[in-house]
Amino acid sequence: MNSASHSRLQALDGLRGVSILLVLISHAWLGHIVPGGLGVTIFFFISGYIITRLMIAEWDKTEHISISKFYLRRFFRLMPALIVFVLISLGVMQLAGVQWQWIELMSVFFYFANYFGIFVGFSGDVLPPPLSITWSLAVEEHFYMLFPFVFSVCIAFPRRFLAGLLTFIIAILLWRLYLVYGVGLDHLLHYRIYKATDTRADSIMYGTCFALIQARYPVWAAYFAQRKAAIAGLLLMLASLLIRDENFRESWRYSIQGIALTLMFTYLITASNFVSHLLASQTMVYIGRISYSLYLYHWLVFGIITFWLPDWSLPARFCLMMLASFALADGSQRLVEAPFLRLGQRYLQAGTKR
Repeated sequence: MNSASHSRLQALDGLRGVSILLVLISHAWLGHIVPGGLGVTIFFFISGYIITRLMIAEWDKTEHISISKFYLRRFFRLMPALIVFVLISLGVMQLAGVQWQWIELMSVFFYFANYFGIFVGFSGDVLPPPLSITWSLAVEEHFYMLFPFVFSVCIAFPRRFLAGLLTFIIAILLWRLYLVYGVGLDHLLHYRIYKATDTRADSIMYGTCFALIQARYPVWAAYFAQRKAAIAGLLLMLASLLIRDENFRESWRYSIQGIALTLMFTYLITASNFVSHLLASQTMVYIGRISYSLYLYHWLVFGIITFWLPDWSLPARFCLMMLASFALADGSQRLVEAPFLRLGQRYLQAGTKR
């Protein structure tokens, strides 16, 4: 791997670190100041970008996509840490006297936690439900249940592929507009738009589109490398955060943030500037690499503090949440994620040799 490629990956990890910090700090009783929802949107964008980029590289090398290996890689990447997290969460829920149901576990492991949380709800009133944080994993997995098959059929026709993705992005925006202005937020369940796949999958598609443009249309991609594109993206992002109208936030906001990230992404990741160097710093890269476990465990820690230590001062709760979340995430990454990733790599390599 050349140094430029390595640097890009470092900055990408750093941007993932920014996304999880937004979520973590927002949930640490500072949601009125820090936009945690933006962190999830950034994470969706990065996910779509990375996976599409890897699939394009595999296609260009072999003219083939191994769908079975794609799902095996995701299994070894996500499932071991998720299983351990769920077991620990069940123990905490038991100590708190929460009577959970098996359907809740099914919603986590069969990836319908987002719709379960919207339409049914996880157990627990005083203790914030630890398993509810898996809603975003469900959104991603719904997208990746179909995407490898669509990619295999469409990648040979990149212009049509890109047009199809943009069509779906527009369709999801129109669907959100209908729900907000046609049905009305007062008639929708809480988090109906924020957590549902049919209203949030476009955040992943923006990253997918950008990876496709970068790989197949370098002339178009060159535009996004210009400083004026990054400035335009920054202004759009600021507008999406400053406009506080709830109808706007549940309809246009996600689309504007997707466009803003597309405009800023090259400047943040591949250009050489202060921001990209900061993202590629050792600290930010570390946070990005433990971001999956940090995302899971920070919500469990939040629930523990809320249930058992509600009278602590905000600074004390904040510091404890940061320390405990990072400690659990680091342990998960070292003891669960990394070993199973190595096991998965050996398994896939052995399968290739056979």
